[in-house]
Amino acid sequence: MNKSYFRSGRLKYYCEMRDSLKHIFSNQVVLEDSSIFYYSISPYDLKNALGHNIAVLQEYNFAKKGEESGQNSCKLYKTKDGNWYDFEDSKTSVEKGLLRLLKSAIDAKENTEVT
Repeated sequence: MNKSYFRSGRLKYYCEMRDSLKHIFSNQVVLEDSSIFYYSISPYDLKNALGHNIAVLQEYNFAKKGEESGQNSCKLYKTKDGNWYDFEDSKTSVEKGLLRLLKSAIDAKENTEVT
C-alpha cells in the first residue's frame, strides 16, 4: 500500500467510519416473534412542572426493520439504575405487549454484554 495513503488521513477516516457503522448496526434486537427492531440511545432530560431537571434518562428510540410508515416506532425510557420509566400521559399507538417485549429484549442484550 502507498505510504501517502497512510499520511493523508484516509486510513484514519476509514477506521473511524468502520467503527461508527459497526456501532450503528449493532444496535438491534430480535424479538421472540423474529421481528427485528433497530434502536438508538440518547440522553433525555426529565423536568418537573417548573421546568427544572430532575433526572437524566436514557431514551431508546425504536424502529421496526423494513417498515417506513413509523407505525411500529416508539420511545422507551430507562433510568441510570436500569429501571424502565413509563410516562403516564404517553400517547403511543404501539401495543403494551410489544413494549414489554422490547424492554425484555434490551434487558437481555445488556445483561449478556456485561458478562
